[in-house]
Amino acid sequence: MAAKPNPALGLVLGIIAGYAAVVGASYAGARIQLTRQVTFDSIVRHGLQWLVLLLLIASVLGLLMAGRTIGAGVMVGAGAVMALAGLFVQVAPINRVSDLLKLFQVPGSSIPPYLLMDSSVLFIGVVLLVAGVGRWASDAKVARLLQSGGSQSGYPVQQQPQQWGGYPGQQQQPPYPGQQQPQQYPSQPPR
Repeated sequence: MAAKPNPALGLVLGIIAGYAAVVGASYAGARIQLTRQVTFDSIVRHGLQWLVLLLLIASVLGLLMAGRTIGAGVMVGAGAVMALAGLFVQVAPINRVSDLLKLFQVPGSSIPPYLLMDSSVLFIGVVLLVAGVGRWASDAKVARLLQSGGSQSGYPVQQQPQQWGGYPGQQQQPPYPGQQQPQQYPSQPPR
């Protein structure tokens, strides 16, 4: 049986992972951009490590979101952090924004988190938040359905009879002379 969804744990992990993803992706993205602007060349020679870091951050966050038990919570948590931080950067006074940007800056670095300033984090955060809330609701509905033994709101889930190997709706053919009768299964009605 599948593990029971635990979106609350995913929510906590999502907040932490979302924050780390914004910090890391902003730093790696800025380093890639600066490398390309200074060298006017492909990043393969001088900036490949930043591209690998960016792909690693995206992969880890994606794997956390793909998890069946915590995925919905991770999507909501990461989406909320990204959306709220991105929205704050766009609507708050500049002196408050500079304080927030320092929170999302790699310690000891002078590179600001560009992803927050160009609204891309706001956009991705809202997408993750909406998709995460939908998945959370869907996971909760499935968990409730499984917990109630297959019935929800008074309508029982009909069990499908076992098929004999033919096409659905096709009648079973009588056996040929000398052919053995197939074994009866407990859930099959007698013939």
